[in-house]
Amino acid sequence: MLNSLITRANNTLAAQVRHAFFAALMALGAVLPTAGRVSAAPAGWNPTWSDEFEGTTLDAEKWDPILWLTPYNNEKQAYHPSRATVADGNLILTADKTALGSKEYTSAKVESKYTQQYGRWEVRAKLPSTIGTWPAIWLLPDTDVYSWPSQGEIDIMENRGNQPQITSSAFHYGPNVAGHQYQSLEQRAGVGGQPVNYHDDFHVYAVEWDANRLRFFVDDVHFLTVHDADVSGFLGNQTASMETVLNVAVGGDFLGGAQPNGSSVWPQQMLVDYVRIFERDANPPPTVFANAGFETNGGGLAGWSVFGNTLAATPNVQVHNQATLEGDNALKLFGQFNGQDNFSGVSQGITVAEGDHVEAGVSTFIRSQDSIAGTANQAFLKIEFYSEFGGQYGTAEMLGESIELIADGASDEDQWIAHDLSAVAPAGAVEARIVLVLRQPGQEGGAVHFDGVSFRNLDLPMPADADGDGDVDGQDFLEWQRGHGAAEPAANTSGDFNFDGQVNGSDLALWQQQFGAPAPNASSAGVMVAEPSGVALAVVALLSIYETRALTTRHATNNADP
Repeated sequence: MLNSLITRANNTLAAQVRHAFFAALMALGAVLPTAGRVSAAPAGWNPTWSDEFEGTTLDAEKWDPILWLTPYNNEKQAYHPSRATVADGNLILTADKTALGSKEYTSAKVESKYTQQYGRWEVRAKLPSTIGTWPAIWLLPDTDVYSWPSQGEIDIMENRGNQPQITSSAFHYGPNVAGHQYQSLEQRAGVGGQPVNYHDDFHVYAVEWDANRLRFFVDDVHFLTVHDADVSGFLGNQTASMETVLNVAVGGDFLGGAQPNGSSVWPQQMLVDYVRIFERDANPPPTVFANAGFETNGGGLAGWSVFGNTLAATPNVQVHNQATLEGDNALKLFGQFNGQDNFSGVSQGITVAEGDHVEAGVSTFIRSQDSIAGTANQAFLKIEFYSEFGGQYGTAEMLGESIELIADGASDEDQWIAHDLSAVAPAGAVEARIVLVLRQPGQEGGAVHFDGVSFRNLDLPMPADADGDGDVDGQDFLEWQRGHGAAEPAANTSGDFNFDGQVNGSDLALWQQQFGAPAPNASSAGVMVAEPSGVALAVVALLSIYETRALTTRHATNNADP
């Protein structure tokens, strides 16, 4: 018991030093990625094709602008090439109320000449914002060769113009039109108690596709997986490569009752900053834990997978600042209020092999103003093991799990409580997955906040230990600083701690996460807090000032009214 208390105290101290040191570095000019932008080459992927739209006209070697007067789905627009333009670094797809043929509206659609089967697609786009618009980013095989949907259709993103806070993704499949089936899910996100508005700014929409599964993302938040078993083996039998399609429809079946009307504002535009396509690296680097404090993109769940996030008005899986242990944000979970036993939360996987020792930690906070006291609600910390990365829960791909109850109706309120869990990877394991989950058996309210998450494979070197000396300290920051912005593919020894080929703010965030952590196989009786070196000496004077302010702010924040 005493060792456990010492470990938790040291963990808290390490977190405070880590956060204060990082904040001081930020004050000296280090910059994190901006919201809605994703690295050019995600770790484990190699680029195959892209268009950054840096010219003044649509690249005719890459795209076909479509002329089509009679589109399907009861849509109200015709497509004309003149509505697809390029300016200011963006592809601009314009829809307006100009009659063309028998249609009342004219809009734009482009199809890539490049096709690919399997890989990762990313599109950074800003969506139109009036009732009656239906923007879409999707993948489709050549329907002159393959009848729809015999080789599938992958809808990376669709949106209704009257729903700025919701996007959706889908997979359509079947032997023919009569046998058409689909899997789909709507997604939403919340930051600071407010839903994210996808019409206000650019966001990155992505899909990863292989023979076993489709994984859909918005701003690097994974929210939907379609497994091959979900579609009766269709993915495994699919053979055709697909083109990339970008368009803005007006009206149509997808919109239901939200057709264009007298309140609609025209013209409308979808702006596309880039389209990037990748193939999986044959020898990918290990997957490492990221966004431990929910601070990426100014506060968000990038790097995490989300499940059970079903409430439209106020997402029940969100990032909030009502209670924070470190930084400006924490994870907030509450129930779905669907009258059933429901589970909501987040998960994230790291690379393991048989026999590896895995350690997870998190701190929880229950506000007395929004308490689960006396309810049947529960929160759990889990470690799950899988034989495939992205494997499906409850199937043969899942090899086992360890579970710890970390909050319930009898838990203390208005204080942060630390929890830890460890496990050993079983035979055949390639992924260990941390899961933070809230269970709501009925209709009872209350929320649990999570912060200061840690998740490590103790048998793998820490990627932020650039100099290989067994700890993550100021010297490793200097390696990041030397490599920052390097044009050539980088290694972790030059600051590329997340193995994506670049040295940037994402690597600095990973260094901050691991700063002061013990080396693999170090004693578990305490946590080594490394001495800051080099540039750290320049910011020591800032630390006490920052931490005093942070602790004062944290006390006020943790007890603030909703």
